[in-house]
Amino acid sequence: MPISRLWRRARRAVPLWLGLAFLLGSAFAAETPCQWTGIERVVAVADLHGDYERFVFILTHPEIGLVDRSLHWTGGKTHLVQLGDVLDRGPRAKAILDLIQRLEREAAEAGGMVHMLLGNHEEMNITGIALDYPDYVTPEQFVSFLPWDLRRERESQYLQSLPPEAKREAEAAGLDIFADAGLREFWRKTIAAKNPEVMRAYVMGFNDAYGDWLIRRNTVIKINDVVYAHGGINEALSKTPLREINQTMRDELAFFQGRMRDPQQYRKPFHPKLVYDPDSPLWFRGLAAKSEEEAAGEVDRILANLGAKAMVIGHNYFRYPGGRSPVVTRELVSRFQEKIWIMDTGISSMSYAGVPSAFIEENGAFRVWGETEEVAERSGIRPPPLRPLSPREMETLLRAAAVTGRGPGPGGRTDAWKLTLESADLVVPALFKYVDRPRPDPIPDSYRYDLAAYALNQYLGLECVPPIVARSVEDVPGAVQLFIDNAKTVEEFRSGPLAPRDPVAFERAMADLVVFQALVHDDCRNAKDTLVGKDGHLYRVDFSEAFDPTTRDAPGCDIRKCSRLLYRRLLAWEDETVAGYLGRYLGADEIKALNARSRIVVRKIRLLIRSLGESNVLL
Repeated sequence: MPISRLWRRARRAVPLWLGLAFLLGSAFAAETPCQWTGIERVVAVADLHGDYERFVFILTHPEIGLVDRSLHWTGGKTHLVQLGDVLDRGPRAKAILDLIQRLEREAAEAGGMVHMLLGNHEEMNITGIALDYPDYVTPEQFVSFLPWDLRRERESQYLQSLPPEAKREAEAAGLDIFADAGLREFWRKTIAAKNPEVMRAYVMGFNDAYGDWLIRRNTVIKINDVVYAHGGINEALSKTPLREINQTMRDELAFFQGRMRDPQQYRKPFHPKLVYDPDSPLWFRGLAAKSEEEAAGEVDRILANLGAKAMVIGHNYFRYPGGRSPVVTRELVSRFQEKIWIMDTGISSMSYAGVPSAFIEENGAFRVWGETEEVAERSGIRPPPLRPLSPREMETLLRAAAVTGRGPGPGGRTDAWKLTLESADLVVPALFKYVDRPRPDPIPDSYRYDLAAYALNQYLGLECVPPIVARSVEDVPGAVQLFIDNAKTVEEFRSGPLAPRDPVAFERAMADLVVFQALVHDDCRNAKDTLVGKDGHLYRVDFSEAFDPTTRDAPGCDIRKCSRLLYRRLLAWEDETVAGYLGRYLGADEIKALNARSRIVVRKIRLLIRSLGESNVLL
């Protein structure tokens, strides 16, 4: 459907709604900066469309040099601009977003910045209309944002449809959608069926995990005297201050998001100014479509209004003259005497088979880099094979990788083994837990409780428990868990010289961990098993004594705050679903007590909200 029709539909469906910013309250009261000066180096990368591997190739290429081979920031004070459209068409949008979020923190720590700008595909996923378009949301992207319980439920239906041998193979491989063509086809048909419950679950899952963060990002920014936007700025909008453009987009997307979450609260009529507008910075194509003779004066007026000498955009993929070129030159991407730079070079190999590229401003001079992996390899440059594994991929590796080393673990009553696992070009450290004394043993201690904690962690959409799978090692039954290498205990981290890269996110993770430990009845006073990884991520690595069948408060678990995301998921808690997740690891009394504690925890958080105010409790 053309964007002009979407815009007309939005206008008919939601008439004028006044006072939007007032009703949204203070959600975006603190103005987000959108202009910077005196920046020596800027690198801009356009539409990625789910191609994580090519994004890594760009960032690690010596001409760009923003991350090392472990994908940690080495760009110093450089500003990296991602021009939007990370989502859709390709399979690994979630991995790109996760990497950008981490690099945001690492770059800020080094004095640089990472700017994730909104593209029309980010808008379409926040509002939910991306699912109206065949092949926009790939099966891999779809399942990556689904709530874990719904994904498990649907994939159990897929397993039941398979012959016994194929079912065993799929289960042994960990239901890997990247490797299992049948599973991918199952999810493709699920998307095509447009089941309202499943579609809503995807949109809500995406918004809960990434929508809130994306809405806080900018739509258009100006660095030095160059403007960056996904589609560009037309002449009429160029007269509007950038901060106003950004705030209007935030407010309007927040309204659409809020109406999905709570239709009653957001039932007043609403007339968007930018969302779905074909001339908005997310959709505008005039700077690429108009001839240079026709629009030269218009471009000069736009830049004059913006106080800029150039604009860098994406959104407008073009075919190269004479066929596919393995390199990008400035003549191919610049227009209007190098006042407009169009950097959508079809980076995604899955969608367009174009060329990885970047716009670079260095000490006021502009240049373009762009070459395929084949061209780079002829010069001796090879992209790193590394990429972060999803939890499901890590589970598969933990379950199937060869054990190539074994040594003593960290000690303690559990006395786990330290393993080295190898699969293809990956080497992963792991712990093997084998002690199995479940209740009613008077000294309960079992790897089954670690498996139960990980399953509950997935049900709630958390990432505080490292991946762990049931597996036998040397004919000993037990569980293999990812070992968090080069980590500090939370006490060591707090007493050290380094502050959290993102203090707000760290506080949110700590608050959620206390809530989680209260749920599973884990001892919050035992801080030695709470670790901070080298990337700043918070983990709890031992639950072997948890899940006491009692409704008494867990020792030391004083709930004071909770993330909004975790609170929403606690409100949606379903006893039967939780029993399905954890029934293979826990006894009936342990599950009954867990379900009861979930209601107790919700009551505690509600009382805190009532006495202290929502903004002081929910993060």
